[in-house]
Amino acid sequence: MHTEDTKSICFEDFKKHPLFILYMDNDIAFLNNLTQITGNSKKAIRLDCCMIIFNEGNESVHCKINGEEYSIKKDCCAILPTGTTIASYRTRNNNAVKFTVVSKRFLSEIICMNKETLNVIHYLYDNPVHSIAQKASRKLYLYKELLMTLINEEPHAYSKQTRRFHFAGLFCEMLAQLSHLVPEDRRIENRNNRSTTIVHDFIEAVNADDGSHRSVSYFADILCYSAKHLSYSVKQVTGKTPSQIINAHAVSRIKYNLKNTNMSMKRMADYFNFPNPSFFGKFFKTHTGISPMQFRELEEKEQGGIL
Repeated sequence: MHTEDTKSICFEDFKKHPLFILYMDNDIAFLNNLTQITGNSKKAIRLDCCMIIFNEGNESVHCKINGEEYSIKKDCCAILPTGTTIASYRTRNNNAVKFTVVSKRFLSEIICMNKETLNVIHYLYDNPVHSIAQKASRKLYLYKELLMTLINEEPHAYSKQTRRFHFAGLFCEMLAQLSHLVPEDRRIENRNNRSTTIVHDFIEAVNADDGSHRSVSYFADILCYSAKHLSYSVKQVTGKTPSQIINAHAVSRIKYNLKNTNMSMKRMADYFNFPNPSFFGKFFKTHTGISPMQFRELEEKEQGGIL
């Protein structure tokens, strides 16, 4: 096993790697390589922006997204919302893989945070990889091809606006198609847009956290709402309490570290801000039915004893 660090990467960080940038303005970047940005393949990054990975080659792209192994095959893409963690990125043909990175500011300009958008964002955290080769995805393929043509042509007075408008069209088409894939039992109700905005900010804050903060008051404070108001809005929109969402995220981060690091239980308890290993073990078992050590042993057994 190895110790895996996680660092946050925002849109501005991609400017540090100009050799791999095909095009970049203040809010959108097109890149042709990710390995130099992620660095060591064992190192994880947490996105403070949105990323789309397109695979045009015959070789699959393999990576961990939010702690789960994914294979991005030919003519497939991975759509990674803000707060997504990506690690162990590897492929044999970097030239066939293209990346689009979008700032949170631009996303807020081109999409309305309504119930459909929130449904899709929640869905993408667990289902990031999708095909763009199917007949139903023909428009996505055409948008992508047009964008690549636009970024490779000689610039003109309106190049920046043209690229931005076409990317906005591509992204909105993606949301529209993905909205049909969200299962009924994963959809949320929407009674007013203000509550939806609050819940979006809450979900984003939770996903950006490393799992060490598990109190509703902590997230209420950083979002500048009262805990009561936050709880009411989250329950109204999602049907869940904030604690349920916070704890589910914390458990997923703990599982990720159990699978991908060699931290001892004591160090793990310290890392996730538990008072002692006993409280840590009790929390994990309450939410999973097994102890942290049992979970790690099962993962090692499934992977042949190698993490």
